[in-house]
Amino acid sequence: MQSHWEMNMKTLTSVISCNWLLLLLFCFDSAHARQAAEFKLYDQAGNQITLQDYRGKALLLHFWGSWCPFCAELQPELDRLYRKYKNSGLEVLAVSIREEASVNPQQVLAGLGISFKTVVNGDNVARIYNVPGTPTTFFIDRKAQILWKTHSAKANDPELELQVRRILNLDLN
Repeated sequence: MQSHWEMNMKTLTSVISCNWLLLLLFCFDSAHARQAAEFKLYDQAGNQITLQDYRGKALLLHFWGSWCPFCAELQPELDRLYRKYKNSGLEVLAVSIREEASVNPQQVLAGLGISFKTVVNGDNVARIYNVPGTPTTFFIDRKAQILWKTHSAKANDPELELQVRRILNLDLN
């Protein structure tokens, strides 16, 4: 029979090992570019939108839900970045997931003063992109390479603008 101290040490060792594994996975996932998966989605009016529509542009692919308070916290900053860098080739596409049928996500964004477009019923694409929850934002360069992703809702995070500049290939000095 193990002592209480031995059981606590095994638990602590397991927790530390899991945390190191998660940290390594996060660093690997964030540090290595990978090709963005193709998708076909529709906006509220039924217009088809694909990744190919953004060929040659830098894209923030932002998974969100109208029910998500963290998304509403982040979206004004994403919109500020969109307005600041759209003439440099930045696009933002919000992908609404897990919505009730009665919700109009584009109207929700418009009500918040957000100017970028959203597509609806993005649950299948969220699975393709391995989105664990909202918000999740992918930073995709002009060659359709995912250079960074974040789950942060911190609108004041300076890393957001640094990563926008990175996907636009702007001078980072």
